Amino acid sequence: MTSHRLALGSALTVLLALIPGTAGAAGPGWFWNRPHCDTVYGDGSVTITESDGETLAPTTGRLRAVTYAKVAALQAPNTLISIGQREIQRSSDAGCSWQLLDKFTDDLSTYDVQAGPDDSAYIYSVNDQPILRVHGANVSTVAGPVEGGGLAALNARPGRLRVVAGDGQLYDSTDDGISWQRTGVLPARDLYAYDAVIDPRNPDHVVVGVMSDGVYVTFDGGRSWTRSRPVERVNAFSLTISPADPSKVWMEGYDRDRSTRFIWESTDGGQKFREVLDQTQADLINGNQMWASPADPDLIYFSYGTSFANFGADLYRFRPSTGELTKHHNRNDGIPSLAFNPANPKILYLGLAEER
Repeated sequence: MTSHRLALGSALTVLLALIPGTAGAAGPGWFWNRPHCDTVYGDGSVTITESDGETLAPTTGRLRAVTYAKVAALQAPNTLISIGQREIQRSSDAGCSWQLLDKFTDDLSTYDVQAGPDDSAYIYSVNDQPILRVHGANVSTVAGPVEGGGLAALNARPGRLRVVAGDGQLYDSTDDGISWQRTGVLPARDLYAYDAVIDPRNPDHVVVGVMSDGVYVTFDGGRSWTRSRPVERVNAFSLTISPADPSKVWMEGYDRDRSTRFIWESTDGGQKFREVLDQTQADLINGNQMWASPADPDLIYFSYGTSFANFGADLYRFRPSTGELTKHHNRNDGIPSLAFNPANPKILYLGLAEER
């Protein structure tokens, strides 16, 4: 009898470990499915690939100019939100079909979309106001913390929003963006933030990439900041952080002393960086978008695309530890966004660009 009880207890322990909200809980992918479709029913702004971009799922609609589509996978099962032009769209079947959720009066080209808790998402811009809040089928707007200024990053947790303003200042809200409180101090005076990342595990760990002066990092919610080495004279255009291991941070930027673009890697959360790729190995510009794998701390994707001379777009897959670099080309004008299927991070959702 004792052995049966032990076996039952072990089975329950394993089961509870797989249920969200318990110790050792699985992520939102526990309730997600893989997309069961060969064609995406939508306006052409979002597609699916299971081959790192070698083959893209066809779409029923053709993407309209000028569009820079962004996409995010939510915690809610099989739910994604995308933005493009002035439209906000939603998929409830793991990206197989898309429906119009709302229209916005202004162009959303400079906006990004960030998943929040459950079925929520937040849409924000580094240049513009306001913040758009998506909760289920409802879309509402709130002002950001700085009048006339945008946000470099946003992190949404139950009961709290944390954002990075354009000068690197952190702000918190406990009422879903209706009011804001300044958190900590500025990294330095007179900064312009190109990009920032907030640790998905610990929102007190924030990395900010700025114009001319490189990168600043805080581990205590902005009470103190460290200027990263040895990238003090770099235009730090874009950043990504590993959800699997937030000590891994990657930065793409321009070294002003050597007039060369690089991707740099940090293995200590953003305090020190080393070069892992330069512009002779890949098409690096002032701001290649980068995305870190949620499952593999040694894997990132980045993209390059342009309509000039009908070039198209490349999706790069890069493993910094070995230097392994592959790319796949498509005829779109760019890939401004990428999201991972939470059930299987090898399934990628690509937000596409059309400039013509």
